[in-house]
Amino acid sequence: MHQFDKLPDSAFVRQSQLLGSVLPFSGTTLWRMVKEAKFPLPVKLGAGVTAWRVGTVRAWLREREASAQKVIVGVDS
Repeated sequence: MHQFDKLPDSAFVRQSQLLGSVLPFSGTTLWRMVKEAKFPLPVKLGAGVTAWRVGTVRAWLREREASAQKVIVGVDS
C-alpha cells in the first residue's frame, strides 16, 4: 500500500508526493492540466507552499476511473 492510501481525505499532499507514485505524469503535465481545469486546483498554504487535499485528488481519480469504465463498456456494447 502506498503512503497516499493511508492519509485521511483532509490531509494535504505536495506535488512531489503525487508525481510518479499517485499520478503517472510529469509536473509540466500536472500544471497544464490544472490550467486547463482538467485537474483540481491546489490550495495555497503559504509562501511557496502549494498542496492538494487528498480527498480532492481521490475524487478526481475515481472520476477518471469511472470515465474509463464507461468507455470500455461502450466499446464492448
